[in-house]
Amino acid sequence: MLEEIQKLTLTFFEKLGTDFSDLQTVEEVENIYRITLKSDDSHLLIWPHGKNLETITHLLKLLIAKKSQGHINIHVEVNDYLQQKDEKLLKFIGNKIDYVKSSGKEVILPFFTAYERKKVHSYVSEKWGNIFTQSMWEWKDRRIHLCKKDEKMTIDIDGDNI
Repeated sequence: MLEEIQKLTLTFFEKLGTDFSDLQTVEEVENIYRITLKSDDSHLLIWPHGKNLETITHLLKLLIAKKSQGHINIHVEVNDYLQQKDEKLLKFIGNKIDYVKSSGKEVILPFFTAYERKKVHSYVSEKWGNIFTQSMWEWKDRRIHLCKKDEKMTIDIDGDNI
């Protein structure tokens, strides 16, 4: 399947008429593939806020789904755009976590895509023990809430640890 995806992706970008090099396809996990390429036309492939990249990813996923037997997920990376976007997202979340820790107040984050919400939930649960996330509302109104866990007081009845 990996070779078919590589071939189909190569044909797709050639037909698109964009200048690209170093096209690689890697199976990250079973049925999840990362397609990376370098391009001087990255501004056309990505567009503001990654809109074209999302569309390209969706079109490639549809083309690949016709050839495959089952669900396949792909991530298309152009000039490390997604990696840099993830780094900015996690830095933003880190700043908000610092605020929650110092103030103790809940923070409601702006709208994120499902992919970004998953990244935020994973990042917070892995790195921050006293902070937790929860998603509230639905569809375009769905927001992540960053909250500080209540500290529980314990009483040493026996007086062993006093």
